[in-house]
Amino acid sequence: MKHNAAGQGRASLVCLGVGIGLLLVTGLLGTSAAQPPVPGGPGWLPPYDLGGGPSAGLVTGLLLASALVGAVGLGLAMVALRAGWAPDPRRLTVAGAVAAGAVVLVPPMGSADHLVYAAYGRLAATGGNPYTETASDLARAGDPVGRAVEAPWQDTPSVYGPFATAEQWLASRIGGTSAHTTVFVLTLLGAVAFVLTGLLLQRLAGPDHGARSRVALLWSLNPLLLFVAVNAGHVDAFAVAFAVAALVAVRSSPVLAGVLVGLACATKVTLGLFVLALVWGLRRRPKAIAQLLGSAAVVGVLAYLPVGTDAFAQIRENSKLVSLATALRLTVHPLESVLAPDTARTLIGAVGWLLLVVVAWLLAPVVARAARRGPLGGEAVLPDAVGAAALLTLAWLLTAPYSLPWYDVAAWAPFTVLAASAADGLLLARTAFMVCAYVPGRAVPLPDAVDAFARTVRGTVGPYVGVALLLGALWLGLRARRGRVAG
Repeated sequence: MKHNAAGQGRASLVCLGVGIGLLLVTGLLGTSAAQPPVPGGPGWLPPYDLGGGPSAGLVTGLLLASALVGAVGLGLAMVALRAGWAPDPRRLTVAGAVAAGAVVLVPPMGSADHLVYAAYGRLAATGGNPYTETASDLARAGDPVGRAVEAPWQDTPSVYGPFATAEQWLASRIGGTSAHTTVFVLTLLGAVAFVLTGLLLQRLAGPDHGARSRVALLWSLNPLLLFVAVNAGHVDAFAVAFAVAALVAVRSSPVLAGVLVGLACATKVTLGLFVLALVWGLRRRPKAIAQLLGSAAVVGVLAYLPVGTDAFAQIRENSKLVSLATALRLTVHPLESVLAPDTARTLIGAVGWLLLVVVAWLLAPVVARAARRGPLGGEAVLPDAVGAAALLTLAWLLTAPYSLPWYDVAAWAPFTVLAASAADGLLLARTAFMVCAYVPGRAVPLPDAVDAFARTVRGTVGPYVGVALLLGALWLGLRARRGRVAG
């Protein structure tokens, strides 16, 4: 059995390496349907590419192959670890840090969000307000960073919290009028946050060799996360680092945990789910809950006071959105045919929250067992806090009306420090499919075949996959509630 596990483990490492390698090759090829141009930087400074101008079909195929081979590698790793495979976690962690460094040496792919991040930072650095002004305002003033932003984001104010704006401001202060340098600083900060998150997760895993190997494989060497969280430069990697640090701190200092989770929420508001998780972990300690919430509130007030309520305007607008590859997308047309669009979208949002509660309640026994059986089992607070974070973030991913591949980063972090469970498969399937649904990534005209493929996977197949994942979670939860699933 152990010989079998070792073979599966070696195969998983090969697949993970191939997945990361394909990502790097795609980035090196140059500007494409996956990779927007990032102008204005010195040639010696990363990110680097060969300027080949590959076809949309080629980069789509390469990124699909990277995601699928990487997902197979993660699945094999999960199976091998459960069967007793015990690779060296330190070597895996070092390899993960090297991989994170490598993927920021090639230009960001999969979206053009990093360019609008640079514009928000430029607005903040030049005295503007990214919550009321946009990249178009910069472009009209002749600013090259504003001109680099692609459709449809030129006229979109920031939806991110003040601490995300602070990160973007810092990158802009370093990059100046160069979108290239600003984007590199942003992706580098995200890579550092990703590596530090892996180390924090290792600390949560403690001395348990198998648990630390699981963290290294499912986080540090995860090709899906290295793509959407590190290479693509999304703010989620930066935000989740503070949420995980709060989980580490809550054992000894609820006040510090509150500060850290407050910073996470001041980066991306949806990480408020970690506040609920921490409160659940401390539910038998009312004083500690008060300390946690009090310090988090202080951070929130200090962060939002300088920018005011403008910081919430785009969040309110986004609350009406329903993305393509989600289960609730199937409700949009029927509801909008009988209700006003705003009323229909409000109702869909309410249904999403209701489903989140149902899915979380049903899956709670599965995740709770995984938390107790994992390296956190001997702790007084952590199994409940980390388990609740995993449970709430997974339920949110499966039920939210608006969801994108990089949102999954928030769930992978707590799941890596739980024992293996059937919920792992749900998360892996969700992330792998979402990555595939959102390549090549840029909102640019595509060749007919690539456009038809992307529209079919994202808009036609995607909602049904979302329904299938949701039904899978409900089925798994019902079986667990009946005592027929061991974890």
